[in-house]
Order: sequence, then structure tokens, then C-alpha cells
Amino acid sequence: MIDIQGLIETDRLATLALNGSDSLYLDGVAHLYTTIFIWIPLALFAIYMILRNVEARRIIPVLLLLVITVVICDRVSSGLAKPMFERFRPTRDPAMMDMVDTVNGYRGGRFGFFSGHAANSFGLAVLFMWLVRDWWFGLSVGLWATLNSLIRTYLGVHFLGDILVGAIFGTLVGTLVYWAYRLFASSKSFSFVHIDRYSNKYSSSGFLKSDIYGFLICLYGTFAVIMITACITQGIA
Repeated sequence: MIDIQGLIETDRLATLALNGSDSLYLDGVAHLYTTIFIWIPLALFAIYMILRNVEARRIIPVLLLLVITVVICDRVSSGLAKPMFERFRPTRDPAMMDMVDTVNGYRGGRFGFFSGHAANSFGLAVLFMWLVRDWWFGLSVGLWATLNSLIRTYLGVHFLGDILVGAIFGTLVGTLVYWAYRLFASSKSFSFVHIDRYSNKYSSSGFLKSDIYGFLICLYGTFAVIMITACITQGIA
């Protein structure tokens, strides 16, 4: 028999271990990382990659895959799971809320199981992994999704268990949405673009590697901007 109470206590201890720090710099990084506007250039570049690399008749369906993934992850997390399980966020849990570090007083809503941020992040990351099929790209968007999720625990607004379940759910949704499209795609020999997919200029699914490298530069450039901005705003030389 599973010791539910034991799991809950372990989750609380793990969450407190990852939550907060005495570093204003790390607080600044975490705050900026979860700010939506900082990721707008990367989102625009991702759309550019789709428009440039996917054949015209598949562009709308592929964009719809992104929308469907986000809608499923968000609605199941916020509209179904959180009201159903009613698990307090760490910042709202009477058993530990006084021990939780917050950043800029941010505490989130009342319930947090499971994490919509983790579900959406991993849903989109995994969907793009399937679409692009490049090793470095997959590793990088996986890193982005992992950081985007764990920072929520650093901020104190999600238990680590919320993050893990959200990540698993998002991974399943991203994978199922992609393969559902593959199943119902009109072409038996499925590919996104009419090119020599075996050329070293392309990923195995037909995305130009030059565009993939451009995306990675934008991603890691955003990481750098976040770290530099946090240094400036916190007055760290």
C-alpha cells in the first residue's frame, strides 16, 4: 500500500529544499524568467520557423497543434484538476506557508495541483521536439521547459509534486497531439516539406538547421539577457 501521507511529507521537504534562497540575484533571475514578455522574441522565432519550414498546406494544422496542446494542458490543469483535488499551493498551505520564501510577495492562486506552467511548458517543448527532430534542439527546449517548471517551486507557488505531474501530463499531451495528427494526416508518406530530408542541411523532419541554430541563439540569448538584467536590477557588479 502506498503511504500517501509519507509522499506528501517528502514532497513538502523537497519543495522547501528547492524553494527560495538568500540571493537577490537568483530572485531577480526567477522573476524575469517567469515574465511572459521576455519570451516573446523566442515565440515569434518559433512561429517563423514553422512558416519557413512547413509546407503551405500544413502550416495551419501545425499551428493548431500548438493551440490544441496549450488548451488541453491549461483546461485540464486549471479547469479540472485544481478544483477537483483542491491541493493548496505551498504559499497557501497552513502546514508550511510561514516557511515558504516568496519573491516580490507573489503567492499565486489558492490551489496548485497540478502545475499548468509545467504542463504547458512540457507540452509545447515535446510537441516541438517531435516536429523538428534535432538532438540539440530537443535538449535545449527540454532544458527550457525544466527551468520554466522548477522555477515555480523556487518561487514557492508549486510543490515539486505539482511540477512532476504537470511535466508528465504535458509530455503525454504533446506526444499524443503530434501522433494523432500523424495518424490522420492525408499523406501516407508523412513529411512537412518537399526536400531531401537526408541532406545535412536539414533535420530528419525537414527543418533547416540554419533556422534551428537561429532559434537556439535566440533561446540562449534570452537566458543571457535574463542573467544580465538581473545583475543590473539588483546592482550586482
